Amino acid sequence: MFADGGSAPIAEASFVKTMYQALKLCLPVTLMTFAIFTRFHLVVNPGWRQIGDMLLAAMACWGITYSIFGKFSLNQIWRVIMRRALALASFVVMFHPDGNVALGAAAVVLPATIYGTYRHGLIVRPKSRVESQPVG
Repeated sequence: MFADGGSAPIAEASFVKTMYQALKLCLPVTLMTFAIFTRFHLVVNPGWRQIGDMLLAAMACWGITYSIFGKFSLNQIWRVIMRRALALASFVVMFHPDGNVALGAAAVVLPATIYGTYRHGLIVRPKSRVESQPVG
């Protein structure tokens, strides 16, 4: 049994829900394995072009991850629209063969993800704080 699937009964959690969360966590890394076909400087040419492609791939993964987990708004319709638009732009950054188009999409993905991360912190606040207790 997988580590996540095996721990589901111990935590009294649904196996399907646990595996779904694990798949969501692994999706950006899985997609990044295919990025080398369009961002080939990641593996072929060491140097500044490699760093540029690495930054593009990182921004795309961050945008895809945010589009899976993040919340731009409390309004469900607005949230779905923004998450899908960010996912689409992130896929363009990762998979479009023209570097200029990918860079233009990255100019949208980076500020949108930074803003979204800020908004997510405002929207999803902890319900309560755990009081620290002295040890012993």
